[in-house]
Amino acid sequence: PLVSRPKLMNLANYTEEPDEMTHKVVAELAKANINPTLTTNFQGTLMAKVVFNSVVNTLCTLFEITMGEYAAFEKADELSLALINEAYDVCERAGVKMLNSRQEELDTVNYVSKVANPLHYPSMYQDMSKNRPTEVDYINGYLVDLGRKYNYEAHTHTFLTNLVHLAEHTRQQRQN
Repeated sequence: PLVSRPKLMNLANYTEEPDEMTHKVVAELAKANINPTLTTNFQGTLMAKVVFNSVVNTLCTLFEITMGEYAAFEKADELSLALINEAYDVCERAGVKMLNSRQEELDTVNYVSKVANPLHYPSMYQDMSKNRPTEVDYINGYLVDLGRKYNYEAHTHTFLTNLVHLAEHTRQQRQN
C-alpha cells in the first residue's frame, strides 16, 4: 500500500524567529512544489533530520542498498522503529520537543524511501563507497553522546555507530 505524504521539508531559523528572507525562501520553495513547512522549533527541526538519517543513512550504508531496497525489507518498520524509539527517548530526556510523533517519523522514513527517493543511496553510503570518513559520529554517535549526557544508554545507536566504523576500517584494510 502507498504511504501518505508527510511534511518533507521543515525549515526553522536558528533564532526561531522567521525574518523577511526566511519567508521569501519558503515562498520560493512553495512555488517549486516542495511544500516546505516553516517551524519555530529549531532543535526539533534539526533532530527530525538527525533521527531520519540515523535510520536510513546508517542501515543503507551498512548493507550497501538504496532507500527503496531498505524499505522493501519485510522487517524494515521493526528496525526503523527500534532506532526511532531510542532516538526519541534520548530527545525526550534532553528536553527536545520533536516535530513529529514516533509514528509520523516512521511514516516519513517510509514515504521518502518508498515513494520520493527509492533509488537514492544516502550520503553516508556515498562517503563509504568512496572510502571517505562517514558522518556516523554526527548522526548516530550524536544520539549516543546526547543520551549519555542525560544518563541514557542508546545501545542500538552505539552498536550501529561501531558497525559503521568497523565497515570503514575493513574497507581501509582492503585498500592497503
